[in-house]
Amino acid sequence: MLEKLKPFEPILMLVLGWAMGLLAVPITERIRRRYRKRDLMQAVLEELFGLQYTMALVAYRIRARSAEITDEFLDSILPIVEKYAGPDSQPRIVDGIKNLRKQPEKDRIAQHLAVKNPNAGILLKQYALPLLGAQIADLAICALPFQRTVLNIRYQLDLFNQSVPYLQTLFDKTFTVTDAQNRQTLINNMEEGYRDLARRAETMVKAIDDLRRHSTR
Repeated sequence: MLEKLKPFEPILMLVLGWAMGLLAVPITERIRRRYRKRDLMQAVLEELFGLQYTMALVAYRIRARSAEITDEFLDSILPIVEKYAGPDSQPRIVDGIKNLRKQPEKDRIAQHLAVKNPNAGILLKQYALPLLGAQIADLAICALPFQRTVLNIRYQLDLFNQSVPYLQTLFDKTFTVTDAQNRQTLINNMEEGYRDLARRAETMVKAIDDLRRHSTR
């Protein structure tokens, strides 16, 4: 039997090589895709960890203004701000938060109430996720739950950024409005806007924390 096939050996080798070549392409692509997905997820997570740290501090500053620095809130952000070691790290603020946690909650809130000044605004900034923005199309290779969570975080950040110029406008108007009632309305709207930003910042902090835990399983 083998002797009969011997004249066809060159053709069989060519066919075998052609078939292996066809199989090699999807196998190589599959391996490349797996490593690409891993690298992409890691890069996106690292950028989100920086955002999580920033949003934790944003929520802290707004809560401090409203004298709403509860033990529960501090316990939720302390592991995040202590763990972060990126370029935006602010060790002094982290040390201050750790010292605040050592105080009884009622004393801490009383101290913030004593210095509360509704006439002072908060320096607000808009934030971006440049790497995610550049790689948004490639996010399709990641698992759907990962995509969904990342895109929701990006959506929350967009809403956060949209509120920043609006709140700055309200604050600027407090210097020009002379009617006491109208001025108080502006201040009330501004305070509610700050609280909404804090809630949105905390939503992003929690979403990123959930993403961190699920992605390391």
